[in-house]
Amino acid sequence: MLAATMTDELEIPWIDAADNQWGVPVLDVRSVTLGMLSTSKDPHVASNALSYGGEDGRSFAGQAPPVDRTVEASLEFAIDRVLVDGVLFTPQAMEDKWAVFVIDGRITCVRSWLRKVWVTADVRTDGATAVVGPIHGAFIDADETPAFTIGLLDCLLRNHALREVWPVPLPPGLADDPESAALWCMSMFGRRALVATPHDVPRTRPVAPLRTHSRLHVALAQGNLEAAARELAQGVPIDLCAGDGLTTLQWAASRDDVEAMAWLLARGCPVDVRSAEGATALMNAVQGRRPGHARWLLDHGADPNARDGRGFTALHRAAEMGERQSVELLLARGAAAAVEAVGHTPRSLAQARDEHEIVALLDGGAKPVNA
Repeated sequence: MLAATMTDELEIPWIDAADNQWGVPVLDVRSVTLGMLSTSKDPHVASNALSYGGEDGRSFAGQAPPVDRTVEASLEFAIDRVLVDGVLFTPQAMEDKWAVFVIDGRITCVRSWLRKVWVTADVRTDGATAVVGPIHGAFIDADETPAFTIGLLDCLLRNHALREVWPVPLPPGLADDPESAALWCMSMFGRRALVATPHDVPRTRPVAPLRTHSRLHVALAQGNLEAAARELAQGVPIDLCAGDGLTTLQWAASRDDVEAMAWLLARGCPVDVRSAEGATALMNAVQGRRPGHARWLLDHGADPNARDGRGFTALHRAAEMGERQSVELLLARGAAAAVEAVGHTPRSLAQARDEHEIVALLDGGAKPVNA
């Protein structure tokens, strides 16, 4: 049920505690944060906001927050073995207000429009857990309460790094003016702010792990094998998943050549290393319409019958996409044609898309060639 409180021009309703998953009343600010565009008359500011395409955080190393202040905190997040230096979040549009990195083992929050470090937080790891805190700096000013600083950092990491919807903590007094509260959320978190609240939200530890787009992943995607070697030498796991859940091998497979993939396999990376969703590089090669990469991976031992977390194989993908060359290749290398996942076989997926040639191949009506 939506409470009656809202502005005349914009719908900014309260959602009752009983009607949301956080257990406190929250303000639905989406009409503002998703309905407004950020603009600036200063071209330098606009340029800053969109300048993070190749940024890995190193340009901010050594910067200190403008407010000299430390808040004790111990926020716990799951991690995938390690939390290495790299990107947790970078802006894709002017409506994204923050860039977040791990730099020298410290979470670093950068005001995107200013390209200035605003808040940092120490990180220590304990097994599969990262403990975040103390926090250095302030989001608004030195007079904000420690609880407010902690709540905003928690929200920032959830809404940006983990893509989780989490209520933005509102400063005192704003809850009485929904439009001002929504505009403040827009200025603070942009389109990543969907709901907000002045109430303390019972904190539950996020299930999804914090992961960075590590410098190893970036180096492999760029084909910079010298930089990749430096990252391995510093202890970054060769089979690490990035923030998007993809492995180093899958990032390497995004290149037109196979050099980075060969480099990884030569150093012990498993050819069937799994993404967070259980996919292999072979599946990605097929889905990316790269039959040459698929052939190379199969030549180097990739399992044509590997299943992802939902049970789908590379052949499911090839059949659904109408990729005749990949279907022929996979069948010739021993892919099972009748394997079922979530009620679908490769044949049923091809049939649903009217891929008649693929259906005929799967029925044995044509022989694979050039395998």
